[in-house]
Amino acid sequence: MEEYSRIVIEEYCKTHRKTKKSAFLWDLVELSYTMECEPEDWEGIQLERYIAQEKNPELKAALEDLNEFLFC
Repeated sequence: MEEYSRIVIEEYCKTHRKTKKSAFLWDLVELSYTMECEPEDWEGIQLERYIAQEKNPELKAALEDLNEFLFC
């Protein structure tokens, strides 16, 4: 996974601290650093929903990179 993608997602999470989306994405980014366990199927489905709904092209590309890294 590109480090730039992690930075984009982390910045999003820092500016939107109190949302379910940012908490979810923060957990996935943390998982991408450690890979202590496999992500669950429901997490992949939720991430795909966020990708489909995302309007910011930079964040969308970062989420797609995260999805590819964790689930492919």
